[in-house]
Amino acid sequence: CFLVSRKFFQDVGLFDEKYYLYLEDADLSRRAIRAGYQLKVIPKSIIWHVNSGSSGAGSNLHDYFLTRNRLLFTYRYACLRTKFAVFRESLNQLITGRPWQKRGVIDFYLGRLNKGSWK
Repeated sequence: CFLVSRKFFQDVGLFDEKYYLYLEDADLSRRAIRAGYQLKVIPKSIIWHVNSGSSGAGSNLHDYFLTRNRLLFTYRYACLRTKFAVFRESLNQLITGRPWQKRGVIDFYLGRLNKGSWK
């Protein structure tokens, strides 16, 4: 949950549609920091959120978008060492991952973003 002004979106932009689902909020936050905004936390606030409530943890939908978008986010923002580690992990997922994790890796490297190969 976050509260922002209209100017925030004018300065930073909207959610990046390439993500479609998962990590779009982290991407927006990183762009906000780059634009000079400070992120603040209100420790006493209470926000109810069901983790993976829409997709179901471990579902095909969850596997696909989390795998693909993790690669997208990493390649945009991480240092070279982290990028290399995630690259190695993505190769491993092509061999040992579940079917939609594999599809997420393939779609990332082929540049299939937004909904990608998802039905």
